Amino acid sequence: MPYIIVYISYPSEVGPEVTEKFFEVVKELPFEKELGKETIPVASNTTTHGVEVISVMEVKKGKLEEAWAWGRKRMGHFQSIKGLEYDMRLWNTLAEALGGTGYSHPE
Repeated sequence: MPYIIVYISYPSEVGPEVTEKFFEVVKELPFEKELGKETIPVASNTTTHGVEVISVMEVKKGKLEEAWAWGRKRMGHFQSIKGLEYDMRLWNTLAEALGGTGYSHPE
């Protein structure tokens, strides 16, 4: 089962706007457990450049397309916040990455 990993960064001064939007989005589009598992719902870090946030969803088998669309829809709500950038990527598990290579998952 692959992972959808979202990385977000934004300047500290828009933190209150991001927080308000986060609570609004979570209420409107709560996590859909039938799509996967929230491995890391939200983890954040502050730097001299602002705030970094990461979230990780382990996608259930057969739900990738639906989970990807849900994630894009959710992140779309943040696009109007000045200075906020995000990157949403699909990551493979080790077993998936080794598929077709002739190597097997170490036990």
